Amino acid sequence: MAPTTRIRDHAGQGATTVAALGDPAWQVRAGAATALSAADPKTAVSALAKTLADPNADVRKAAVLALTRHRTTDARAALATATTDSDADVRAYATRAL
Repeated sequence: MAPTTRIRDHAGQGATTVAALGDPAWQVRAGAATALSAADPKTAVSALAKTLADPNADVRKAAVLALTRHRTTDARAALATATTDSDADVRAYATRAL
């Protein structure tokens, strides 16, 4: 599958993935954020924006990278917010995406 191809968000999958953003394990949260890069922006962007407040920098990095796949005004606004993150990598990924 080409990197720019979107995977169709089947009923319930987006909601399940969004729910995984609340998992206690940071690895699960990071994986969920990554998965949302291919989800419908209506489902993904607001959840990813909230994930930018996650206490784990790797989860925030995954959220920023996922947001770069969504070409919406809300995604760009979330990325702009991430340019002030406490983690240098998160800031750099967000800045580069803008």
